[in-house]
Amino acid sequence: MNHSFYSQVYNIVGRIPEGMVASYGQIACMLDSPRNARVVGWAMRQCPADLPWHRVVRSDGSLASKDFYEFQRVMLESEGVEFLPGGTIRMETYQWIPDFHV
Repeated sequence: MNHSFYSQVYNIVGRIPEGMVASYGQIACMLDSPRNARVVGWAMRQCPADLPWHRVVRSDGSLASKDFYEFQRVMLESEGVEFLPGGTIRMETYQWIPDFHV
């Protein structure tokens, strides 16, 4: 994947509203690349510091980052995102459904 794909990922992530989340796969599908959820993850590892990276989660509502798990959870909770007892987010409640096409 090229830097243009990463830029498109960052454009989408920058639009995720506070208190909502999107999955890696969802972002890949929005870019017409449904098999590239992993590449979205690679892009997120290198994302700009001002991007709301914490709003990107796995499709099952779990947090992907082992290194930043607690920090990401605290950031999401501070935005009103609630976690289920198993540590996942109820995607049907908090998944962002954009009102635009990429």
